[in-house]
Amino acid sequence: MRAVALGLLIAALWTGWHFRQDMARATVLAGAGSEVVETRCGPIEVQQAGQGIPLLMIHGSGGGHDQGMAWAQPLTQHGVRVIAMSRFGYLRTPRPPDASPEAQADAHVCLLDALGIQRAAVMGVSAGGPSAMQTAIRHPDRVRALVLVVPIAWKPGDLAASAPPIADWKDEVLLRLLGSDFLYWASLQLARDQVVRHVLATPPELVAAA
Repeated sequence: MRAVALGLLIAALWTGWHFRQDMARATVLAGAGSEVVETRCGPIEVQQAGQGIPLLMIHGSGGGHDQGMAWAQPLTQHGVRVIAMSRFGYLRTPRPPDASPEAQADAHVCLLDALGIQRAAVMGVSAGGPSAMQTAIRHPDRVRALVLVVPIAWKPGDLAASAPPIADWKDEVLLRLLGSDFLYWASLQLARDQVVRHVLATPPELVAAA
């Protein structure tokens, strides 16, 4: 029994050390090139690149400003100033009590104000779609163009569902997984393909081929 207990202790210590090392590396990588801008809506993390027409890039889930910049950076070669921000609760942008798409849309405009930008094109990807749309709805005078990429948005009730509904138990598991850095990290170590399939809704073979 002592040997088993010692083995478990060593495994736990090694796992904790490995987790902290990976998180430290990820934190450094995620913060590269960004700054936290103080706005009247609170601090917002942003990364900028290029010169020309301002484009507010609103990322989806699974990333912050870094994901947005990865999407939009090629546009800097075509006269576009990319402003990739981290949404509420992502990376170094804190999550306020009201993190609704409407509140996030107002914060987008607060960021434009802090950067001295009167009007910008707005691109929303996936989970960034709702706040991008709300920005155009609530602040039409600030939006030059609206671009939506596979947005998570409302579907009319008379249209057939494109995917089967998620069972309540699975939804609860996914929420707990996404709410814990350690659980998400451990799942990637033990069952990466299943995380890609069920959390990112992407066939892992497509990721491998890419």
